[in-house]
Amino acid sequence: MSTTELNANSLYAIKESHNLAMVSSGSAVAALLNASVWITNPEASTSRIMDFIYAELAPTVMVKVSYTGDHTGTAVLIFRQDDAQLMLCQLMGMPLVPTPDFVFDEINTSAFNEVINQMMGSYFTELSGLTGAALTCSEAEVIPNSANQNLFQLMGLNPDDTICAVSAGLRIDNAVNSSFYTVITDELAAEIAEKTESRFPMPEITEPEPEAAPVPDLSSSPEENNPFDTTGADDSQSLFDISPEESAFGAALDQPSAFSQLSEQNRSFASFQNTLSEEQLRNLQLIMNVPLELSIEIGSTQKRVDEILSFSHGTVIELDSAADAPVNVIVNGHLIAKGDVVVVDDYFAVRITEIVKSDLLDTLRGRE
Repeated sequence: MSTTELNANSLYAIKESHNLAMVSSGSAVAALLNASVWITNPEASTSRIMDFIYAELAPTVMVKVSYTGDHTGTAVLIFRQDDAQLMLCQLMGMPLVPTPDFVFDEINTSAFNEVINQMMGSYFTELSGLTGAALTCSEAEVIPNSANQNLFQLMGLNPDDTICAVSAGLRIDNAVNSSFYTVITDELAAEIAEKTESRFPMPEITEPEPEAAPVPDLSSSPEENNPFDTTGADDSQSLFDISPEESAFGAALDQPSAFSQLSEQNRSFASFQNTLSEEQLRNLQLIMNVPLELSIEIGSTQKRVDEILSFSHGTVIELDSAADAPVNVIVNGHLIAKGDVVVVDDYFAVRITEIVKSDLLDTLRGRE
């Protein structure tokens, strides 16, 4: 009986790996359907296979996908039947309207097999790059009448075995706005987690520790040790008169940073601010509001003029970066950071993983 334990860190790594792999899958399906495809917001969970519920997708169609290589096993994709029909309508140029009399005949089954083959071929290729294990997708097998199928039998498991299910949103132009499941064995899930946890660490949510109360110096007089003694103080200035800007700035400095180097730079910047006059602070604020152009570079290549002139729709341009390599974050032509591509609310985004020493940042921090 398979009962591999997957903790929260493991599930987070699986979710992020699935997210990256499905970006590649979405691109493959988009090229096949000639439509924009978004696969977003994955969530990973584990359960006994007999306890796994997917009733929200009923009536469903399952697709069994076997994989070989360094690991062998079976994955199952679970779609709404209407979504599968709409994907086929998009593929065949038919009206994007589900019909109740739709059946997976030989033509529809073959066409949907091809969609899933393209999708999961890219998925396992990306997983191979992330885990370093050779994984190859075999022919997909559509199971139309999924209501009469036992998931554990399709995957060759026992009812008490543990599986990992990853749900994700699925959008295809104006045709589909739904979700689907990718169900994998816990052995494959554990392999993905083991190889990617260091790359996709789960964010730590920490609360700042309360500051310890100052211990008075009892060696001096009581009057000298009384922090609330306002004798001789300017009544116009309260001990608690702190501007909103100062409060917000102090709170920001107290927050833990993901990069200790940045924290040290922030402290140095705070010390620098304390040395400025009021006029210099106003000038500094003006600089802080200057917009900078930020762009993301996934790679580059060199082509001859005749090669560029031969470009046409469908031309593939190979770049000098590997599929799993971090992308470059460029500000005004200067490389300042590296990161991984993620998807947030149907948009591509970049999660910073490394801050690069840059003359641009040094210039901005040292400007008076």
